[in-house]
Amino acid sequence: MSGASGTPRRGIWILVVLCALAACSAEPPSSAPSAKPQPIGIVAIGHSGLTGEGTAEPTADNSWATGTNPKVNSIYLRLTAANPEHKDHVANTASGGAHASELQSQAERALTQVTAPALVIIATIDNDIRCDGTDQDHVAEFGQSVRAALNAITQKSPDSRILVVGQAGRPDPAFVRKLVSHTPNAKAAMTGSGICDFYNPAGELVPAHFQALTAIIEAYEAEQARVCGEFQHCRTDGGVRAAYQDKLQNLGPDWSHLNTTGQAEQATIIWPVVQDLLN
Repeated sequence: MSGASGTPRRGIWILVVLCALAACSAEPPSSAPSAKPQPIGIVAIGHSGLTGEGTAEPTADNSWATGTNPKVNSIYLRLTAANPEHKDHVANTASGGAHASELQSQAERALTQVTAPALVIIATIDNDIRCDGTDQDHVAEFGQSVRAALNAITQKSPDSRILVVGQAGRPDPAFVRKLVSHTPNAKAAMTGSGICDFYNPAGELVPAHFQALTAIIEAYEAEQARVCGEFQHCRTDGGVRAAYQDKLQNLGPDWSHLNTTGQAEQATIIWPVVQDLLN
């Protein structure tokens, strides 16, 4: 009895011991999960306010967001100074005249160049402003475009931090008077019968039109802030760009875009927001 039944039992225990010594297991050892890549670099999408337009060629070097001109000291250069790993991980697919409806495709293109950016900067609104009395009807549509871009970003790179900036400054009668005094030819572009024309056809400044444009800007800003709030890693600039005040010395030859000095000031006022966002 013991011989017939004991032999298999001894064989089982021998196998157990041998497996223990050889680290045997019923399943092959699982490899440890690979570490998730750390987000690195910066992406910028939106309109000409991000492209360096209004500065000397090459304008892209002068972008306050992604430029390489030390005189501007862009957000990209500041990130690289803080962490050299950000170097060369930069993409800017913003374009002059772009509407919010183009943000998603811009984001998708940028994320093929920098696949997991630490920071995504979005600047929009300008070209969506109609000033024809219909803006309020298009605010929700604008918000849908912003949401589509944020969805595209978070699906591709869920750990990226997204900064949606507001409009730089507010329409200011005092500044417009100063601009026209300095450059009389600039007045023609601001004259008309529209609700956002600063001067009427008689050449008179119309304060109500400044108020109308300000209300339109802030309606779009409120919508993009609301949509941004739906995403865990998105935030606005908290109003620092709205508080910016236009200066003649900051404007390029077209009196619409920022020159290198103005680009540098934008980088300076946005940098603390970026530091807080990236911790």
